[in-house]
Amino acid sequence: MASPSPSGAEDKPARPFSAHASRFTVLALLVFGLAVFLRFYHLDGYGLWSDEFVTLMIVTTRPLDQLVRTCFEIPQPMPPLYFLLAGIPVSWLGASEVSLRLFSALSSLLTLLLLFQLGRRFLPKEVALWGTLLCGVNSTQIVYAQNARPYAFCLFLSTASLLAFLNWLERRNRRNATLYVLPTVMLFYSHYIFFPLLLIQNLYFLWKKQTGPRLDPENIAEPDWTHWIVLQGVVALFLLPLMPQLHTILHSRYSLNWYKEFPEYSGLFAFINGEFLFFASAATALLAGALLFLRSLLRQFRPESALRLSKFGRTALEVRGWSDALVFFGLWYVVPVLLFFSIARVLGINLFVERYLVLSSLPVFLLIPAIPFLLLHRNWARLFLVIYVLHYADMEPGHYYRQKGEFSQGVPGANEWRETLTALRDPEFHSPLFLFQSPFIESNQLKFGEDPKLFHYLSTPLHSFYVREFKQDAVLMPVHWWINNERHLRFKAQTKALLQGHPDFVLLSTQEFWNNFYPWLQKEFSQQWDIIEVRGFTSTGSLRLKRVQLIPKQQV
Repeated sequence: MASPSPSGAEDKPARPFSAHASRFTVLALLVFGLAVFLRFYHLDGYGLWSDEFVTLMIVTTRPLDQLVRTCFEIPQPMPPLYFLLAGIPVSWLGASEVSLRLFSALSSLLTLLLLFQLGRRFLPKEVALWGTLLCGVNSTQIVYAQNARPYAFCLFLSTASLLAFLNWLERRNRRNATLYVLPTVMLFYSHYIFFPLLLIQNLYFLWKKQTGPRLDPENIAEPDWTHWIVLQGVVALFLLPLMPQLHTILHSRYSLNWYKEFPEYSGLFAFINGEFLFFASAATALLAGALLFLRSLLRQFRPESALRLSKFGRTALEVRGWSDALVFFGLWYVVPVLLFFSIARVLGINLFVERYLVLSSLPVFLLIPAIPFLLLHRNWARLFLVIYVLHYADMEPGHYYRQKGEFSQGVPGANEWRETLTALRDPEFHSPLFLFQSPFIESNQLKFGEDPKLFHYLSTPLHSFYVREFKQDAVLMPVHWWINNERHLRFKAQTKALLQGHPDFVLLSTQEFWNNFYPWLQKEFSQQWDIIEVRGFTSTGSLRLKRVQLIPKQQV
């Protein structure tokens, strides 16, 4: 006996296939066309942020073997695959904001294609297309599509791995096994933070092992532990060259714990916006109530023209056809969020930040349309989704466009680095001494003077295409000036001696740094020197450029 259609739609005379397929094709093209526009619109709308400068440093490193070594040697080590591939557009087009981000934008589009295919494995194609639309207009996804970091590429690889995993579950053969191993291995050669993917797959494999024959009597290939363990072993074998770097990262756990705000329980709903869901639900309920009232009036005056409102809900037999979908997408969302939440709360290693949790964002786009289609008649589900999409588009990408002329909230810091480093070309900011507060947390260790590679890493913004004529050597400043431990006090004493020999200097720092640095200048120099700010530049963010002169009092 054939299992019920997941859509639960009533039997109706079939429409001509060509007309139905043509209409769906047009809708799909419109959805993907919108996604293309949102991802490529103003790829250079925002300047680079601090981590993107690291990407620029790595992808422009030559030769390629040195590029790979750099990935393993920088203070926050990362696998090299993303940088090797992202460097291709840069080598063709030259270093720019667009060429750096082009690979991420293309990866995000491929993710949409795979997300639609993955949704079709469980859900009617209309539901899968709704999910693709939600992902296409999502401002968070647009951010990562326009960000020269590995996250968009890793979303593509993780989706490809999950789709290949489902294909392998359905039919175990060499082709499907290869198509699973390839994106899975590539994922971990691009970023380690997506390791919860393996846990998702194993838990779903266990679910299928326990319930597959009962819920799916026509299952082609019942899950087999032996084949699955062998496949996982092949993946592990390919990852062996990464083990030394992984050991280094785990050994230096302090570098993982850079985010200081530990997660609250509300963070478990990181990618689920209750406000939008409530608004769409309330609006749908109000419209439904209005239509029911209108139906009662029509029945009273014109019974023959009564509106036909189909029943709500699904039978138990129909719900059974959705079980695998809800379990699979539920695990996809819950596992990374709950795992990183527990690691932060129990072990004190805080990985609970949006870009590390982004793996959990994709199943939300399929769950949001799937649940209304499961609980409601399809026309009511469509109404709910239309309201949700319109409200979301107005409040998120629409709001950002009205506010900033872009469809996403942008990269951290927005244009402050581009503005500040461009201002640095002004000859007025060329002085015998240049002090640069590095944006990277490792500078708090004050070891950069002992390691040239670390020094180059911490000063990467000064080597970017924003700074063309500026050839001045920089003296690095730590992230925080208010720290007064023994090593910082020695560093401040050295800085005082340096300023006494070079009383005309330029400082590039955040406003927070300056708020602590200027009182220190007054304390150390105000008795014998006048502190004069000759020229300043303030970015739209927190970065500041200041040219300062220390003038002996007797010369005034």
